[in-house]
Amino acid sequence: MKNVIMDSIIMDEARGRKGFTLIELLIAIVIIGILMSLLIPAVSKVLENARRAKGANCLKQIAMAYSQYCNDDVNGRNICLENKDGLEWALVLAKAGYLNDPNMYTFSGDSGASKVTKKSIVTADLTDNQAWNDTDPEEFSVYLIDNVPIDAPLSTTPIAFTRGYPETDSTGLAKWPKTGVYGDKGGYIAFLDGHVEWFEDLGRNDDGKLMVWGGTGTTNRIEEAIPNTATILTANGNSNRDGNGNGAGRDIEESGGAGEGL
Repeated sequence: MKNVIMDSIIMDEARGRKGFTLIELLIAIVIIGILMSLLIPAVSKVLENARRAKGANCLKQIAMAYSQYCNDDVNGRNICLENKDGLEWALVLAKAGYLNDPNMYTFSGDSGASKVTKKSIVTADLTDNQAWNDTDPEEFSVYLIDNVPIDAPLSTTPIAFTRGYPETDSTGLAKWPKTGVYGDKGGYIAFLDGHVEWFEDLGRNDDGKLMVWGGTGTTNRIEEAIPNTATILTANGNSNRDGNGNGAGRDIEESGGAGEGL
């Protein structure tokens, strides 16, 4: 009988309770906050790693398409014969059937690159002037390197890299700019043999992470890792930098691209 009375009292108290107490709510909020603080960085890291992996794959596809084109074409490693810009580079590879996906050049999530809506750079019913969109992209996610000698070292000669030149700070360390594809966290460089490397930085002036072209030393400047005959191309022009760090080919402003040569 006593147990029945106690059970009745407990049930009455439970029925009369309308919600959580303030302390219980505060405890729940704290627990949720702790879980979110652990979960959000982990999710962000996974998304960033996936974005980087996609960018690395794009650069690898570009390098492989370039290598296949050069092996089959009599022009050797000189792709751009007329306009001397990244658009011509991409158009030549697309027309030759090696790489026709515009998203290889404009990465998703890259706010600095032009948005491309087409699925193919060229199609059977379009002329060259109608490639890409109604208007050509003004900025790629990558810089491309043209006119590399046929005897260039395959594993140490860059052929493409994510947009933005590493800038040397007061200590001599060359770091990627905040305006780059991945900000100042780093960038990718693709080499002639098709391999792609991630660089958080390119080292210091006296201890670079790239091989000097034609020499045995190292450098932290991409321009010194390519021959002086080569030209670094942006979407609508050259970057005003060749293997000597000098301007070569068509200037960005003359080609109608946005911004100034680097």
